[in-house]
Amino acid sequence: MLIRTRLLLLGLATLALPWAGCQYAREMEASLRAAESEGLRAVAQTIATSLQGRSDLLYRSTGGQGSRAPAGPFDLEPVPLSPEPQLDGRDDDWPRVQRAWRTYGTVPRAAPEPALREVEPVAVLAGTAGRFLFVLLRVRDTGLVLDASDASALDPAAMGDRIWLGFATPRGELDQVFLSGWTTGDLRGRRIVTREFGRAEMADEPRVQGAWVRSPEGWTAELRIPLSMIADRFGVLVDDRARRGGEPRPMGSLAPGDLAPRGRLIAAAPELTSYLTQFAQPGVRIVAASPAGATLAEADALPLIAANSGAQALLSRLYRRFLDRAALAERITETERGRIDRIQAESAAAGRSSSAVFATSDERRMVVAAAAPIRESATGPVLGVLQVAQTADRWLLLRDRALTRLLNLTLLATLLVVGLIAVFGTRLAIRLERLRRASDAALTRDGRVHSAFPDVASKDELGAVARGFSALLERLDGYTSYLRTLAGKLAHEIRTPLTIVRSSLENLGTEPLSAPAREYLQRAREGSDRLGQILQAMGSATRVEEAIEGAEFVDCDLAAVLTGAAHGYSQAFPARRFAVVGAETACPIHAAPDLLLQMLDKLVDNAVDFSPVDSTITFRLVVPADSAQVAVEVDNVGPRLPPGSASRIFESLWQARVDRGDKPHFGLGLYIVRLIARRHGGWAEAEDLPDNSGVRFRVWLRRVVAQM
Repeated sequence: MLIRTRLLLLGLATLALPWAGCQYAREMEASLRAAESEGLRAVAQTIATSLQGRSDLLYRSTGGQGSRAPAGPFDLEPVPLSPEPQLDGRDDDWPRVQRAWRTYGTVPRAAPEPALREVEPVAVLAGTAGRFLFVLLRVRDTGLVLDASDASALDPAAMGDRIWLGFATPRGELDQVFLSGWTTGDLRGRRIVTREFGRAEMADEPRVQGAWVRSPEGWTAELRIPLSMIADRFGVLVDDRARRGGEPRPMGSLAPGDLAPRGRLIAAAPELTSYLTQFAQPGVRIVAASPAGATLAEADALPLIAANSGAQALLSRLYRRFLDRAALAERITETERGRIDRIQAESAAAGRSSSAVFATSDERRMVVAAAAPIRESATGPVLGVLQVAQTADRWLLLRDRALTRLLNLTLLATLLVVGLIAVFGTRLAIRLERLRRASDAALTRDGRVHSAFPDVASKDELGAVARGFSALLERLDGYTSYLRTLAGKLAHEIRTPLTIVRSSLENLGTEPLSAPAREYLQRAREGSDRLGQILQAMGSATRVEEAIEGAEFVDCDLAAVLTGAAHGYSQAFPARRFAVVGAETACPIHAAPDLLLQMLDKLVDNAVDFSPVDSTITFRLVVPADSAQVAVEVDNVGPRLPPGSASRIFESLWQARVDRGDKPHFGLGLYIVRLIARRHGGWAEAEDLPDNSGVRFRVWLRRVVAQM
């Protein structure tokens, strides 16, 4: 793995800062939520204690005592209505409170679940607003049957569908009112009054009003009755007729015979709302409910939270996706909120206080709710339930603002650190790359050492490494320079002693010697001659280097040089054949012809040494298209290159063959070839022939070389 990548991965470790910020925000939120819940539970308990034993303040009339019992199948629990619904026979301005509905069939009974309204013909929902009781009826029927006329409401043959209301009056009497009509729209209440001689007449009851309309499943009606007319018992009965004047099918909560109400009206006392209002504060909702969970009265409502700015709301939602969802408030819909209210009411009805924290589905409002039981006495039965709900918008905004600011700062710091590490890593990688390139170029093809290294002036560790390499290469360059001049120095120093030895041997040869002494003298002369050849070769190598550096370049034809050289070699080495390939056309080049011939001499000398007698040595001129380089190749049949020698064969004093007795070999020929190639802006290389029958030497030359 690259150092830059490792540094970037190390920089990503700073993401632990936002994670730690999220953990801190979660702990802070949990603490605030717990404190808010405990505080609101204490408020609910305080208000519930103030209502302890006040059944007259909770429930209307004498129903307070009986309201402690669970709601029966015929009891109606009105819901608070705000504002008052318009009497138009439609239900679009009624709250969607499923648990408050009561459904009835032909045999009056109540359905425990709202879903059973799908199979019960009559569904009833009651509500209170101010001084009035409102009743909403949904009747599943084949159609609404109207009276023949308004004046024929008592004629059995002209009767259609009608609605009966039965209730107990504040004086303890039972009373009935019916509503019917010969058109859809407004309804008015009427009574049946018995006159003298048993004559029945209709009497208007203007205090009872209503309206009915047809619906896809039957018809719907809205009714309004003053609460001052009703005590604690109330019921509704629908006389459903399949046709005008037909036999009625009674459905509802009144006894079919005497129209007596079978259920209670569990409604709040008129003073309860004003009593709760004195505890109300902005952002707080206080609800008093029956033990069954039916709302009796409420004060205020939860306000809508002020909208955040688009960017802040988006960031808040985005950041919350990275928090631990188990530690956050549960997101719920309005339907699920009713379920939580019901669960809290059931817990309070059992005598236990509770609290809950939840968020709306759009996460724009946090609500804390608490419920406490209202008892008849300190240890008595439960009269009702008090629920207090408060928006946590204030600390929700503070929390979101702090969370957003914290995460913005930590993420910005992370990006800054990662960016700085990326810049530092890139710069470090560039410096290391420069050092690598300098180390690769420290030793040239011809064995020369370049000791110049980048960043030697830097004060850091890389600068120290560069300075160490530079000093090492300087010492190595001095040593190689000494080796390059060693041959010339040795040749110069040994030449004089060798001359003395030779003259001494010549003088000794003039003296009378025995046969064995003559043999030893001959061996000494041969050794001195060979030593002289060695000194001559060592001296010539030094002179060649000097001659190469001072050679004069002229414009010449490389093809002609190769052709002429091959002709001369064929005469000098009659035991070999020489061929030229690719020199049919002229190849102008700016070079030193003498050096080119000397280079060919070394290559041919090497080829002759390794090739068998009567073999062919091939010269080949290679001119690549659109290239500033040309190549001279020399192929000879013979042994392959020794393993691993292709890169070392052109080094000075390197050899892999045994000297011939008459001609010593020092490994300088191919070294001189590389020097000449380098002087012409090229290089030398060697490889085995494709068919492994011999070796090919290739020398690249630049066609245009600046004149010295």
